[in-house]
Amino acid sequence: MIEPKQQLREVRSPAAILKFLPPDLLAVLASLHGVPRSVADATIQLLPFGSRTALETLALAIPAGPVVDGKGHRSLHLTDFGRKVMAEAKSAAEQHPGAVTDWTAQADEVARMAAARRSS
Repeated sequence: MIEPKQQLREVRSPAAILKFLPPDLLAVLASLHGVPRSVADATIQLLPFGSRTALETLALAIPAGPVVDGKGHRSLHLTDFGRKVMAEAKSAAEQHPGAVTDWTAQADEVARMAAARRSS
């Protein structure tokens, strides 16, 4: 039986995955392209839970290594597919220099609109 995460890797191209990632995570992945694997892996440990979950769900990272706390959490390590998505995010940012800023600005605007609705 093929696992769902494996199906994602087989069906989706790195470019197609970009639309499933939040703007700030896209910016981080773009900035990590080309850095040593150990630096990229260390950096993703510092991401918020939602970003880490997105990486795992889309098969961009896998839990590996020893358990790091009493809750059973393990370190995440980027997959080869994850590194391809990083390259695609970097390419998208280079093709559209304002893209990373635009991604973040769009996310900020949606957050402001959601906050305004909640306070109304």
